[in-house]
Amino acid sequence: MSTDYTNRQMKPDSLGLKYLHIVSMLFVTSLLISSILSIKVITLGFLDAPAGIITFPIAFISGDILTEVYGFKIARRVIWVGLFCQLLMSVMFLVGDALPYPDYWSLQNEFSAVVGFVPRVVAGGMVAYFMGEYLNALVMSKMKIWDQGKRFWLRALSSSLVGQGLNSIIFTFIAFYGIYSVDQLFILIGSGVLTKMIYEIIALPLTSYITKWLKRNEGMDAYDYDVGYGIV
Repeated sequence: MSTDYTNRQMKPDSLGLKYLHIVSMLFVTSLLISSILSIKVITLGFLDAPAGIITFPIAFISGDILTEVYGFKIARRVIWVGLFCQLLMSVMFLVGDALPYPDYWSLQNEFSAVVGFVPRVVAGGMVAYFMGEYLNALVMSKMKIWDQGKRFWLRALSSSLVGQGLNSIIFTFIAFYGIYSVDQLFILIGSGVLTKMIYEIIALPLTSYITKWLKRNEGMDAYDYDVGYGIV
């Protein structure tokens, strides 16, 4: 087999999945950004929530698109890739923080305060992310079959409510237990879920448009009949 033929065969276009890598990269990037932003707690009007809510809904929206267009098996694969990337980021932060530094470097305490806390945030995020995203994809996939592909808006919001609700509960308690009071933790959970859902509702017209555009241009609209829903 010639090299040119092999290269042509490896092009995404030849597989008919021209945009899968873009959606996957958006998913993983928003996930990593959220892990770092979530160190900070922000106030939005009367709501207090981790700053990760700015980008984390993008990961769930991307997850909805992955499951709706490409199917549960591909979405599950990307979820695992995201989990590995979170772990790698956390380990590299710990290594970078532990490495020796010259006397003129005067920001070690500030650096440690940020990246030293990230592994705890990431630990909470990894567990919460995997459970939330997995459940989000599962609900999205099942509802599509039950509803025969109708009412994308309903399964997108329903799956996100379930997935993001579980994610917020697990993440907040692992990342912030012992730092804030239990009452404050529940405020963070409630505020986080409410803000994320408002975010998703506002973004729903764009999400629906992108989903329809991808289905048309990829020539793919997956229905997960006879698909196993195991974690691997």
